[in-house]
Order: sequence, then C-alpha cells, then structure tokens
Amino acid sequence: MKRYLLVTAALTLGICVLAGLFNYSVDPYGIYHADSANADRLSRIDLFYYLRLTKPWQVTATKPTAVVVGTSRTATVDPQGPGWPREGSYNLSVPGMTPYEMLRFIEHAQANGPLKKLMIGLDFEAFIQPEPEFRQGFEEWRMARTADALSAPRFFWQRLRDDRDALFSLASVGNSLSALSGTAQVGRRYSPDGTWETTGNRFAGKAGFIRIGRGTVFDLRNERLSLDENMSILAEILRFAHRQSIDTRLFITPEHVFMLDLWWRLGDGELWNAFHRRVVAVNEAVARELGVDAFPLFGFNQAAGVVDEPIRNARESKGSTFSDGTHFRSPLGQRIMSSVWDDSGSLGVRLDADAVDGYLQQVDVLRQGFLAANRELAATMRRSISPDLH
Repeated sequence: MKRYLLVTAALTLGICVLAGLFNYSVDPYGIYHADSANADRLSRIDLFYYLRLTKPWQVTATKPTAVVVGTSRTATVDPQGPGWPREGSYNLSVPGMTPYEMLRFIEHAQANGPLKKLMIGLDFEAFIQPEPEFRQGFEEWRMARTADALSAPRFFWQRLRDDRDALFSLASVGNSLSALSGTAQVGRRYSPDGTWETTGNRFAGKAGFIRIGRGTVFDLRNERLSLDENMSILAEILRFAHRQSIDTRLFITPEHVFMLDLWWRLGDGELWNAFHRRVVAVNEAVARELGVDAFPLFGFNQAAGVVDEPIRNARESKGSTFSDGTHFRSPLGQRIMSSVWDDSGSLGVRLDADAVDGYLQQVDVLRQGFLAANRELAATMRRSISPDLH
C-alpha cells in the first residue's frame, strides 16, 4: 500500500509538472513571455474574460511608461500616438472597467512604471452605476499601489495563486491546446500592445445595436442610476495623476446617436448631459484644489458623419465606424488618439465650463437629425429591443 501511494503521488506530481511546463512554454495568456508575444498566438484563444488576470501581470513584466486605460470601448485606441514612445506604450483597457478598477489599474501601472503619459477613456454607462465596485476576475492584491507593494508578501502570494491557475489548471491546458492548434473560433483579435478588436460579425451592425441597446441601456431602466459615488472616484484618479506629475488627457468615449436616443426615451437623457457637466466640473475643481491646470478633456459625440453614420446589416458593416452602437473600430480609435494628443482639434471638442453646453447642443442636433432621416429604421430597431420602447 505504501509503495502504491508513493507511485501514485509521484505520477500525480509528474503530470502536474509536465502540465505546468507545457502551459509555461505555450503561454496562452501571454504573461510569461510578454516580450515575445504576437497577435496570432494571443488571438488563438478568447482572452476577453481573462484580461483582469493577464493585463496586470503584463504590466509588471513590461513596465510601460505610457498607458491608455478604459473599458472595452477604449480597447481599439492605439497606444502609439503622437508624442508617445514606440516602446513602453500599452493599452490597459478591460471589459466593463469600473471607475474603482480604473484607479487601481492606474496605480498599478505607476508602481511598475513610473508613468509619463496617461490617456483615460470615460464611459457614461460606467459612471452611472454605483455597483459593483469591481467585476469578476479583479483581485486587489494583484494590483500594487506603490513600488514597495510589488515586494509585499500578499502581492507575492497572489502571484503564486495566479501561477497555480495559469500553469496547473485543466482550463489552462485546454487553452494551451487551442493556442497550439489555432482551431478555436475566437471572434476577436488581441495584440501585444494591449489593444483588441472584434473581428466577427455575429453582433455587428443592426444586431449589435439591438444587443447593446437591450443589455446596456434598456435593462438598466429600473436600476438606481447615480453619478455621485463614481465622480468621487474620478476626482481621486485625477488627484493621483496630478500628484504623480503624469501627462494626462481624458476623453469621453463616443457612441452612436441612436444609442443616446434610447436614454432620452427612457427618461435619462438629462443624466447623459449631467455626466458631461460633472466630468468637466470635477476636472476643474481638482485642478483648483491643487493649484494646477486642469487636464485636457475631449468629447467626440458632435462629430457629424461619424456618430450619426448609417446603421447597416452585419454583412455590410465591415467598413462602419461602429461595430455596434458603442464600440468603435480601430480607425476611429487612431483618430481619437491623434486628436487628443496633437492638439489639432480636428475631430473632437475640448470640453471646459465654457464649451460643454454648446457641445451638448451640437450632439442633440445630430441626434434629432438622424432620427428624422431614419424614422422607420429607428422605430423598427427600438421594437426589436423591446415592444414597450416607442
């Protein structure tokens, strides 16, 4: 019996070691060989639900000095914009990033950096929901607040836990096999610089607008929507960036005017306007508090021909600016990056207390113009989102 137990233990240990070596060698998550990762390998599994694991460790490995941060809407913003370093730039966006997560990701990047440049994408939908503070997959002790925290026992312990899951789990073995075979239908393409983009058309075009309209807007109609809690976190983010002397610029992520109209029809259109005014007010209040200039803040929802583009069927939507109602493709991400950092104002509008109301009026003109020109289509899509939505 004793010999049987020893043999069984040795075989089990051997299998675990082989699995760990296999997963380490393949590295489907791109956390052990981040410097040599390539888009083809990273895109062989869908990293979408692993990004709160992979991105903090990729930051620890590569120590970027310039980062873009935001939700999945910011994921197509190329981090190598005007004046940004070709090496050391990274897109740190993750799906559904909450304001609290944004603060912690920025602190973590600074602890590993330090950061010289920071670009923050702000989503209306992320700021109106006080709950949750963070989403599934986020771990506090994976994120360092200071450089000293990188050597703290709890940070080391979290790394061991993540190594266990990444190297010795059956899920990781399956992902490694998928990464080697390249047979999985992923539907997204991931790049070593942290950007990613949807490549499939299952939820593109009209179907994508309806899906996002139902899940992101209509399903929130009975929720308690408030800006107060998350605006306090935004102020904390801005104070941190000012105190660390990080060259920071912010933009409010654009979305198609059809999506904005849904908020108006549900009675929350003025909350969308209030969000812009509050962001401007917080940005300027923090600057006054610290005796510095406010960070440049830009809006892009006044861009005619962009946010009011035609809504096409999925098969015809490859060339559209938006893959659905809120996620924009990489060409617009590149234009936003250039507009924010080269100060040309060629696409967006710089928002401050004097400019924000005029900007919101421009947006409303585009919204109403689109609805007037596409009355039947808009009505059909609203009925598809909900028969109760008129």
